[in-house]
Amino acid sequence: MSAHFVKVGEFERGYSCVKETLSLQQELLGEDDTRTADSHYCMGTILYEWNNYAEASKCFEKARDIHKEKHGETHLSVANSNFFLGCISERKGDYDSAVQCLQDSLSGRRAHLDEMDHAIADNLARLGHVYYKQSEWDSAVTAFSDCLKIQEATRGTDTGSQVNVADALFDLGTALVKALDTQRSMQLFTDALKEYQRHLDNPKDVKIAKCHSSIGEIYEKTNELSKAVNALEMASVIYENHVGTDPPEKEIRASKKIDAYSGQAETLFRLATAKDRLGEEVIALKQYRKAMRLYKSLFGRDNLHVAKILNRLANMKGRAGSVDKAMVLFDESLRIRMLHLGNNHEDVAETLFGMGIVFEKRRDYGAAMKAYSDCLRIRSSKFGSDSMEVAQVVVNIGVVRGNKGDFSGALKSWNKALSIYRKHGLGDDDALVATVLGHQRLANQLKKRGRNKN
Repeated sequence: MSAHFVKVGEFERGYSCVKETLSLQQELLGEDDTRTADSHYCMGTILYEWNNYAEASKCFEKARDIHKEKHGETHLSVANSNFFLGCISERKGDYDSAVQCLQDSLSGRRAHLDEMDHAIADNLARLGHVYYKQSEWDSAVTAFSDCLKIQEATRGTDTGSQVNVADALFDLGTALVKALDTQRSMQLFTDALKEYQRHLDNPKDVKIAKCHSSIGEIYEKTNELSKAVNALEMASVIYENHVGTDPPEKEIRASKKIDAYSGQAETLFRLATAKDRLGEEVIALKQYRKAMRLYKSLFGRDNLHVAKILNRLANMKGRAGSVDKAMVLFDESLRIRMLHLGNNHEDVAETLFGMGIVFEKRRDYGAAMKAYSDCLRIRSSKFGSDSMEVAQVVVNIGVVRGNKGDFSGALKSWNKALSIYRKHGLGDDDALVATVLGHQRLANQLKKRGRNKN
């Protein structure tokens, strides 16, 4: 009976029923009976729906351990408990444990279910999201692709089935954006948007807003800024329909509309980025600050989303000549990023690179060189010594050396950058190459003047 209540969403009645059942089973059958395990599992699903993850985890662990002892590690009941334990670990931010549980669950489900079963699709989707959060883009693409195959193969005529396909299209698109396949991701987002618009009753559903926002992000990345702004503004209007234009902080924290609030924050961030690139700095600053306020209300002041916005604001302040304000923002962004990501993450390198530019403007070349050198170490490790990311840093190191009068060192750095550019097929007419060639000409002239004086 309790399982029926859970299936139809009557969790209060289900909880009362399973609590009484579990008490009787423990008394009459014992704690190690598989029927007791099933009641623990049922209670766990209810507690999970109520976001009581600590107690839900205890229930799923008990259910898993009993079934594992009776039937072995690959039993379907063990796999089902592992699935929820993986979901809980993901929500706690313990992604390594989440991957392990979800992989174990996937193996168990594949051993007992048809390969096209929706439970396997759910497993793959969740695993893809964890890989995405770990920045393992190729693994995320593989998991989402396999999920999409199942959803398309089992697509029915019902709305739920159609929306499942759209969800899978969208998920794969998000991973491909990170894998830098913007053309394919744009097609997937466009297809998902059409499916949502065709099958969702509400034309202002959050899922439609997410598609518009992701399409806008791709337009921004491909320098189609007017199209980006148009798509992002459509998304923002839909989100405002759900969360309002300027919700109080208490309302945000108490709300269960986390997806809508975080979606609006991400959309405002993307919109600010496009506006900044269009030269509309006042609007961009306003949108960045609105996004940061939402992120702080949702996740706290030390959230990585906050660090990302602080980094963008620091860049804007630095460009405007407010180097002291920029450095304060960079320092805070670096603190948060190192707190969560450690010393060797590419996002930490991004902040260090920005700090190097500000130190240059302050003519604090020693500090600039330290920031660039740390950035170079991280990028060389993450992207390879011949990557474009490394070339960007090497160029600036050359500028610092040139400003210190070390023209030989500067020319050496720029030769390294040119070598990387050539390997990537850039010719003399490319703006990056032309800039470095200009630096070299100036350095050679100054070096020659120095020799003539001597």
